[in-house]
Amino acid sequence: MQHEVEIVRVPASTAAVIRFHVTHDELPRIGERMEQAFASVMTRLGEAKVIPNGPAVAVYEPTADGFDVATGFHVAPEFVAPQGLERLDLSAAEAAHTTHLGPYEELTTAYADLQEQAGRIGRPVAWGQPMWEEYWSEPGTPEDETRTEIYWPVAASA
Repeated sequence: MQHEVEIVRVPASTAAVIRFHVTHDELPRIGERMEQAFASVMTRLGEAKVIPNGPAVAVYEPTADGFDVATGFHVAPEFVAPQGLERLDLSAAEAAHTTHLGPYEELTTAYADLQEQAGRIGRPVAWGQPMWEEYWSEPGTPEDETRTEIYWPVAASA
């Protein structure tokens, strides 16, 4: 599947998250950890009477052995993190963006397309920068209809 990639300006946003680390070897099983994290974030937001104002989000920061992951939901900018959650402020950024429709197991093809196409148009992805995914489909959506928006910051234009 070829993904259409564009360079977009992403506004700053705030998320309520739980953090965890995954090694490269653990990546095939990351879905289980993310499901648990999303459920925990929703429970804690519910207890604090905070309503998400956007989709579920996962931010991936590359490390030598894998990724530090922040998983949660977009919330209002005035969000104050209750016990057990962290506030994550995402800065405005220029990013390569694509939409992936299909199973999460095929997201690697979207990342490959982001890298290849952003480089081809002279705006290569910024290695070492956090990248993120937004999940716009409800649990139980058929895999072939699952929508994931992917963002990866790009190097400054010359």
